[in-house]
Amino acid sequence: MIFPWPDCPAFTTPLGELKGVGPKTLARLAEEGLRTTGDLMAISPRAYQDRRRTSLVAELTPGQTALVAGTVVRSRPGLSRGRRYLDAVMADEEGGELRLLWFNRPSYLLLAKGRRLKVFGLVRPGAPLEMVHPDLEFPEETAPAEGRLKPVYPPLAGLSSGLVQKLMDQALALLAQAPPLMPPAWLAEQELDDPVAELAVLHAPPPDFPGSPPKPDQTRAHRRLALFELLFWRLMMLQARPADQDGPPRPGLSRGRAVLSAFWERLPFSPSPEQRRVTEEIVADLSAPRPMSRLLQGEVGGGKTAVAASALFFSLGRGGQAALMAPTEVLARQHFDFLKEPAAALGLEVVLVSGGQSPPELKAARQALAGGQARLAVGSQALLAPATVFQDLRLAIIDEQHRFGVRQRLALRRKSALVDLLTLSATPIPRSLALMLYGDLESSRLEGLLPGRRPAETLIFAPEDRAAAYTRFLELVRAGGQGFVVLPRLERGETETSRPGLGLEDIHRELGRLAGGEFTLGLMHGRMEPADRAKVMAGFRRGEIRILLATTVIEVGVDVPAARTILIDGAERFGLAALHQLRGRVGRGETPGSCLLLPQNRTEAGDRRLSALTRLTDGLELAELDLSMRGPGERLGLRQAGWPALAYARLPRDLTRLARAHRLAADIWARRTEPGWPELLKRLGELGLDLRAPGALIGAVGALID
Repeated sequence: MIFPWPDCPAFTTPLGELKGVGPKTLARLAEEGLRTTGDLMAISPRAYQDRRRTSLVAELTPGQTALVAGTVVRSRPGLSRGRRYLDAVMADEEGGELRLLWFNRPSYLLLAKGRRLKVFGLVRPGAPLEMVHPDLEFPEETAPAEGRLKPVYPPLAGLSSGLVQKLMDQALALLAQAPPLMPPAWLAEQELDDPVAELAVLHAPPPDFPGSPPKPDQTRAHRRLALFELLFWRLMMLQARPADQDGPPRPGLSRGRAVLSAFWERLPFSPSPEQRRVTEEIVADLSAPRPMSRLLQGEVGGGKTAVAASALFFSLGRGGQAALMAPTEVLARQHFDFLKEPAAALGLEVVLVSGGQSPPELKAARQALAGGQARLAVGSQALLAPATVFQDLRLAIIDEQHRFGVRQRLALRRKSALVDLLTLSATPIPRSLALMLYGDLESSRLEGLLPGRRPAETLIFAPEDRAAAYTRFLELVRAGGQGFVVLPRLERGETETSRPGLGLEDIHRELGRLAGGEFTLGLMHGRMEPADRAKVMAGFRRGEIRILLATTVIEVGVDVPAARTILIDGAERFGLAALHQLRGRVGRGETPGSCLLLPQNRTEAGDRRLSALTRLTDGLELAELDLSMRGPGERLGLRQAGWPALAYARLPRDLTRLARAHRLAADIWARRTEPGWPELLKRLGELGLDLRAPGALIGAVGALID
């Protein structure tokens, strides 16, 4: 939970100190990541029970939930088929009788005649009316729940709801003594209540709600806590970014433009108006005294690589070094092949730095960078290693930013004192998530496709039409060009249904039989050595391999203009963004591509995704649709990816609150040295260390999404 709560017992008391928490319960709670009362109170109620008034039996109707008080008039425990039960009847103050039933009765549950009690539950028809397994209270033993909205919590670590409630009640008793989190004057100025007060209201709402009680996540307290959580997230991002500072005057801007023009002249195409527009935005940043921090988004096939290369050559023209980091060996080598010829023509040495190189090659590349002979480095995460040292790094570009975490972004930037940073994303990110994840970056977007490129034709086949799908695929390959076959897994595996999912090796055999030796097949997957993958990809680019069977190692950035057809087998197992990326691997030349979608099993969610892909070709539209189609994210999704878990905020539901959170964070950041803020920001900074943990951000965003 991203809240820098005050250092007080309400939030720091170990759960082992609460009554009812023994060693086994403590271990269960720890497995859920719950160690303190602060962790416990991050769990929102899932509902409120309306216990504001006691009803008489004569007022009850079947189907309602109600609180009834009375006295036991008869009670009969028994045993049926080895299971204990309890059949009792209570009478209210006017003599109305209500039957109470408990099956699998706990041995301690005995109701003596004449005992006073209160029950709460669903009223069922009968003569008399009855409740099955109602909540049970004994007024002489417990604090009455009457007169309040009682929170109901989700199942937790295998503990009973009653025990969870008892633990929460103890935590809330401590919360009453907690000091406010934020300066009261600032809260009054913003017309907000303190997060500590909102947390108390969420867990113990006042009974004055008109009508039926609302769902907890629809209350003002929950909405305000979501706002504060997004506010603190934004402040963490502001703390994680390099300090705003102006560097020395930028030298050699005219030389930079001269090298940029020379690079454009060597391109086999003329940059489009969109590419020129976005390049000018980047050049303006590179010309300013403050280091650049910019995110470049664009459609698959929109021309981001040429824009990134333009930024590289403009920066290199001014002097110093530049680096381009890609998430895979395949993509890093592709970038290296694209850049080495124009770099050599302009007298600039470029080196490849990747884990797939031989030790002597890697050592030589690093020595050239450290000595300043190499001006441009292209590579994978090997660029982040301490052994990779730059003499004068001035521009760092990260391709497919969503494949990296904030830690990697900062690590590359820290290779030199003042480094300009450009991050690329070919996977469309909904605007709401881009604001959430990359709020510390300026943003540019390449609109549309490059001139002459057209979206790939997209066809769906039913699982039972496998033969027809592969027949159509081979027909398209025979008509010219090359083709991909992509599967989600290397080996045969289990799926959500009883039918096993085919793997890459199964299809390799099947396709080899269908093709009958007519085409040369290549195989590429993540378990291969990098050098072997590079060899296969080189053969595919040269046209020696007509059909490449692969897992998602080819999802991003692979550019083979002769590839015109892709068949995605097991398409229901991919998300919309991945399917759109894969579709973007074909039709990158002058001839339109074809994308064949073949699910191995039918699922409702899969059908919706595949249908959307046939209707929509704009990646941003698909990303927004993907966001709206997803179900609730799992609670620990961010924590498992090295990010703090969000307890209250969800997108797109909280998009309007996200915008306000950014405004509030900017106001706090401007006042950060004033009284009341330094200590809070210090605590938040300690939480923010998690921002530097590794992990793909987009994979973590499931915990944000409704």
